Amino acid sequence: MSNKDFKILVVDDIPKNLELVTSFLSLEDYTIYTCNSGIQAIQMLKQKKIDLILLDVTMPDMDGYEVCSRIKLDDKNKDIPIIFLTARNEIEDVVKGFEVGGVDYISKPVNSQE
Repeated sequence: MSNKDFKILVVDDIPKNLELVTSFLSLEDYTIYTCNSGIQAIQMLKQKKIDLILLDVTMPDMDGYEVCSRIKLDDKNKDIPIIFLTARNEIEDVVKGFEVGGVDYISKPVNSQE
């Protein structure tokens, strides 16, 4: 499986953040999809097979925790690993992310080496 076959969905409501994360990932030649809301992400999962989700926590309408919870309720997508991208790194935030099904946290601002 080449990196091009690995599909990553990046979800963030701030266009600059989407651009930054996408630029890091494109250096590794992954197939990258982006959404600027949780609602769009859930819709995209109905159309595309995704291997990994990088998900912002703080978004309007539906936060990343709710998005993650909804994804984990869907038998088709429940096994997709979700990594939260967030500036919220208090212990309560981290614990909540794991409780709803996240597998890891990456703190913002995002560092390409991380």
